[in-house]
Amino acid sequence: MMPDPSFDPRLWLSAFAAIGGGYALTPDRKLWLVVDGYDDEALAACLAPLVGEPERQSAIKAAIEQRQLGEAA
Repeated sequence: MMPDPSFDPRLWLSAFAAIGGGYALTPDRKLWLVVDGYDDEALAACLAPLVGEPERQSAIKAAIEQRQLGEAA
């Protein structure tokens, strides 16, 4: 899988947080997304780039791991 240069996982995480989203990455690399008080259209627009795009999902996981390790993502 090649990284998608048009997708920035840091920007996606910021956009997700802006609509009330949060996340957790488990030790076995399962990504949990949670949202509170969101607009249906905003949530759909935010999640659309991830549907059927495993390389983008992996990029988000990697960005979260970097943050957890204190590295610049």
